[in-house]
Amino acid sequence: MSSSCDIMIEGNGIRKSFGSHEAVKGVDVTIRKGEVVSVIGPSGSGKSTFLRCLNGMETIDSGIIKIENRLFANRPGGEPDSVNQNEKREITKKVGMVFQHFNLFPHKTVLENIIEAPIIVKGVSKKEATDYALELLEKVDLLDRKNYYPSRISGGQKQRVAIARALGMKPDVMLFDEPTSALDPELVGEVLKVMKNLADDHMTMIVVTHEMQFARDVASRIIFMDNGEFLEDSDTETFFNNACNPRIQNFIQKIIEK
Repeated sequence: MSSSCDIMIEGNGIRKSFGSHEAVKGVDVTIRKGEVVSVIGPSGSGKSTFLRCLNGMETIDSGIIKIENRLFANRPGGEPDSVNQNEKREITKKVGMVFQHFNLFPHKTVLENIIEAPIIVKGVSKKEATDYALELLEKVDLLDRKNYYPSRISGGQKQRVAIARALGMKPDVMLFDEPTSALDPELVGEVLKVMKNLADDHMTMIVVTHEMQFARDVASRIIFMDNGEFLEDSDTETFFNNACNPRIQNFIQKIIEK
């Protein structure tokens, strides 16, 4: 039985709407330390919105979110959020985020992209930030590109820099929002390799992805979202081999046939 100390993220009754469209419909989730959870499902099912709720990029309409047992969003029944913004900012520092489209600063070098946030947001010295950034660049196999600008590196390399940049803040959990979907097929593998290495290092990860082989090989759990709801939240083997829901069986079959 896991204690509350083992829980990285806990969400209850999370709802998020855009106008009349309810993108996330009252979902509950518990993510434990060291877990790799893949969130999969058809386009427009609410996966990215759900992920952005977990790091505060989207303000939830209703529900409760705790990160490392600290209240991050508190709107039971849709009341005004009781968590102050300074507290949210402190908690957010522990949550790294990697986006579909890299979002690197084009006017800064690879190294400068990584050291920017630790220096400005966390007040780390330039030397300390640089030393750690160089370690991270070695980890993602891009040390030789440290002085390049983003325009001079490939899409796969940009995404690996984006991962290193997120890790530069020394987060306790990493969120990935379809990190390979904007890449040419031949570049996908190099990014997934970095992510697999993070999983091997026991980094807590939530990955929205269409890469079924990655989900099967690396994830410890699969959440299947459809129409803003969780249709399945199970261990990986159960999901791929014993899913009972016809909607999920149909989805898996279509992906396999591609």
